[in-house]
Amino acid sequence: MDLTEIAAAIRAVAVFFSVIVCAYAGLVLMTSRNPVQRAEWKEVLIGVFVGLSVIFLAPLVATTLSGGSYC
Repeated sequence: MDLTEIAAAIRAVAVFFSVIVCAYAGLVLMTSRNPVQRAEWKEVLIGVFVGLSVIFLAPLVATTLSGGSYC
């Protein structure tokens, strides 16, 4: 198992859990009447999207900066 396969597995797990968290956060945002709880879950959603962006953009940035191919 090389580094590329490990990175792909980590991305797959991250996407799986982010879908679950986004679905639950959406449910909370639609059903909650508590503004504090809604604000907390909005921050969670932002964190999920930032985390996924970092995971998917990291190989591109690494390739660009190193001038070579990823892994």
